[in-house]
Amino acid sequence: MKTIFDLPGELLEDEIFSRVPMTSLRSVRSTCRKWNSLCKNRILFGKAAAAKKQFMMMDSRICLMNLDLPKDDGDPSIKQVSLLDQIEISKVFQCNGLLLCVLKDCSRLLVWNPYLAQTRWIEPRISFQSSDRFAVGHDDNNLNHKILRISDEIHPVTSKHVLGFELYDFSSGSWKVLDVTPHWEIWSHLRGVSLKGNAYFPAQKKIIEAGTKIRRVAGFFLSFDFTTESFGPLLPLPFQSQHGGVFTSLSCVREDQLAVLYQHWEAQETVEISVTDKIGPNVVSWTKFLKLVTSFCLHPYSGSFFIDEEKKIAVVFVLERAKACRYQTAHVIGQDGYFKSVRIREAPDLGNTFHHHERYCAPLVCSSFRPCLVQLQIKQPTVLMERM
Repeated sequence: MKTIFDLPGELLEDEIFSRVPMTSLRSVRSTCRKWNSLCKNRILFGKAAAAKKQFMMMDSRICLMNLDLPKDDGDPSIKQVSLLDQIEISKVFQCNGLLLCVLKDCSRLLVWNPYLAQTRWIEPRISFQSSDRFAVGHDDNNLNHKILRISDEIHPVTSKHVLGFELYDFSSGSWKVLDVTPHWEIWSHLRGVSLKGNAYFPAQKKIIEAGTKIRRVAGFFLSFDFTTESFGPLLPLPFQSQHGGVFTSLSCVREDQLAVLYQHWEAQETVEISVTDKIGPNVVSWTKFLKLVTSFCLHPYSGSFFIDEEKKIAVVFVLERAKACRYQTAHVIGQDGYFKSVRIREAPDLGNTFHHHERYCAPLVCSSFRPCLVQLQIKQPTVLMERM
């Protein structure tokens, strides 16, 4: 008598495995060698490779998001499935299927491969701070991953505020200090993204005037190459601001394009998004994706977004102001004035009145997530892994 194990591989992959959530494939793969091989093939070359998943941070937890956008003029909806709810996190970044999570208490980092259900804890060389900027990437051959940390420090001689740079190497399991003298500035609330193994950050150019006075010019970004372990030159964003009065957020489109969302503080009713035509270490060109006159203002500590090229929309996650609270809200914007809003939930009031931007949990989204088979070189399973 034939069983499910005797079904053709094409039928298993298209009709059965395609209905299994990506984060549940670990159980399927462990069933037998044939199923393990089919699952890997689906991840690398099949429909799962083409399907973009959106991981979100909601209320200090990681969840998988599904956006339902009706073809007619109906209202969009968002569903979330909680995935990583054993720990509280404050920031999340992704690179080629790996999620880098910063714990809420800043005690350490967690690197997570949702597909392989593997985790790796990263201890600090010097204590992490809430203002630290992070990025995860890999070298040219995609065999060794690294983590970049940018921190605020006090110069031991001049007592001035300076940036410190450290790099964690997965293969050696250790941190090292990088010697960088920047002529630019990266604000702590502007998140970087990873594309093709490199990291990209919104930046401001520092211009010294009258000997000691520093003028900051917004409208730039720069890359960090994890192979050469060095920063590239400042490259132009599709706007310039002499007064720094502009909100900027970066995102990835598939695995080969960078997108930028920007809103001038003097003209807060307008949101613009552009994507790269060409991007390299020393060159970039941009194409306008959409421009929309809106009624919302982007909060400096929210505003993460992703683009759906097929539907020609962008989904922007914000803290929506209400009379007595804030709402975690997704704005769906498109061409020809298309605009819809989805209130996900009321943002918890954390009671932090000293730092107003930390009083409410802003939703964060990791764009263009695709599962991967990168091993995290874990010596033994952790309790966290066993629960996934």
